[in-house]
Amino acid sequence: MDLSWVLQTATMIGIGIIGYFLKTTMNKLEDDIKNNEDRVEKLEKEMNNLKSDLPFIYVTREDFIRAMNNVDKKLDKIYDGMVKGGKQ
Repeated sequence: MDLSWVLQTATMIGIGIIGYFLKTTMNKLEDDIKNNEDRVEKLEKEMNNLKSDLPFIYVTREDFIRAMNNVDKKLDKIYDGMVKGGKQ
């Protein structure tokens, strides 16, 4: 009878220790998940701000090409005016 009492006590202590470590591990995982969620929300806000600021900061390739074509046309008109004006 004494041996069964010792085995039951050892089993109970072992289960208690395992339960304690499982609890601390789960709490740590929950804290890490919460921290990651906070970081993701912060990054999403920054991305939304960046998306709204992009048109004011950067120019798309197509817009740049269109603007440079306009500049080239104006320079050609100036050049043509200088050449035609010099011949007269």
